[in-house]
Amino acid sequence: MKRSICTCFLLLMLAPLASPACSQDYRLGPDDVLKITVYREEELDRDVRVSSDGCFSFPLLGKVRAEGLTVPELEQEFTEGLRRYIKKPQVTVFIKEYSTVSVTGQVNKPGSYPLRGEVTVMEAIGLAGGFTKIAAKNKVLVMRLTESGKKETITVRVSDISRRGDKSKDVALKRGDIVYIPESFF
Repeated sequence: MKRSICTCFLLLMLAPLASPACSQDYRLGPDDVLKITVYREEELDRDVRVSSDGCFSFPLLGKVRAEGLTVPELEQEFTEGLRRYIKKPQVTVFIKEYSTVSVTGQVNKPGSYPLRGEVTVMEAIGLAGGFTKIAAKNKVLVMRLTESGKKETITVRVSDISRRGDKSKDVALKRGDIVYIPESFF
C-alpha cells in the first residue's frame, strides 16, 4: 500500500515533465510549420513555415510576423487583418511541426527533437534515451548560433545538476541548438 502511494505520487510529480507544452503558451518562431484555416474560405487555407526572420506571407495580409506570438495571439491578428475583406472571419491556427534541437553523440537515441516550450539539456538527454555507458556526462556541450550570428559553446556538468541539485546549471535550449555528448576516455 505504502509503495503504491509513493509510485502514484512520483507519477503525478513527473507527469508535467512528460507532457508537451500547451500550444496556447508556446511562442512561435522560425522553422515552425503552421496550418492556417479560415472558416468557409477554403482558398485561404494553407500550411506555412515561419522563416528565419520570424515571418511568412499570406494572401490578403502580405508579410505576417509570427515570431514571439502564441497561437491565440496570431489567430487574433489574423481575424483583425481579415475583417477588411471577410465578414466575421473565423481563423484557426494549428502547429503542425515545432522547431527542433539536435541531440548527438553518446546518447541511446540521437536525433532531432521538437522544441515545445522550454526544454533543458537534461530533458533533451532524456528525450534521446539517456546516456550510453561510455558518455562523458560532465562534458556535455551545447552549441548554438547567437542572434548576431556568432557560434557559442556552453559546457554543462551534469553532476552539478543531478548530484548537487543545482537546477540553475540546466541550460534552457533554443531553436537550432545542438547538444553533443562526447565519449569518455576512462
